[in-house]
Amino acid sequence: MKRSSALGSKVFFLVSICLMAFALNGTLLAQDDHSAMGDGTSRPELERESPIALNPADGLEIGVVYEAYLSPQQEGGEEEDTPALIPPQFRSTTPSTPRNDRTSRGHSVIEFTRDLSRAYVYLAIENVNVADIVMLHLHCGRPGQLGPIIIDFSVAGSLQTYLEDGVMRIEVTNEDIEAVTNSSSGPVDGFTKGCAIVDSNPLDKVKTIAGMEIYARRDKLYFNLHTSGQVYFGDIRGQFHAVNGG
Repeated sequence: MKRSSALGSKVFFLVSICLMAFALNGTLLAQDDHSAMGDGTSRPELERESPIALNPADGLEIGVVYEAYLSPQQEGGEEEDTPALIPPQFRSTTPSTPRNDRTSRGHSVIEFTRDLSRAYVYLAIENVNVADIVMLHLHCGRPGQLGPIIIDFSVAGSLQTYLEDGVMRIEVTNEDIEAVTNSSSGPVDGFTKGCAIVDSNPLDKVKTIAGMEIYARRDKLYFNLHTSGQVYFGDIRGQFHAVNGG
């Protein structure tokens, strides 16, 4: 019995030594891995140079540019087609003119900075009485679709002042997008103000210029100018398309 006990003690001792050695080796390997990741010496891919010269300041330069030509024919319907349930504030207050009889036109360009911190919007209009303009928006939507507002230019100032000489030049930032979403005050505004980040969740709104550029890239950003005679659908509308690849 004593021999058996002594043999068992030796076996236990050897097993313990092996387990300790295994644990120590694992710790050292882990330390080596951590050290290699920390100092970068074992990451050969980090020795590569960027194929494009790195300069964060270039982000303020203009990147992609989009263009839209506005016309009455891009409006989704005639003013007489305004649904019966539409509130009075979205209805015309002066006589309307059929789309094919209107001579109003417009041309717009949007420039996005490379870092998508801001966008510059330009709009020129012809044969539009500036005094008749009641709303001016950038919307999210496909051609013919009445989409929600992402930029409301009346929030930034007087539309008549901006377009006094028939040309508007304005810089927009994240704050201009947030001003629209923050102005929502009811269930109707929840669907007409602010563009959804993803279609499956219309209540999660785009909050950045980067999000607006995504809509432009997908051909789902349009300009709409509304006059007192064409309030619901608008007077002239233009879908944006990319001018360059940025």
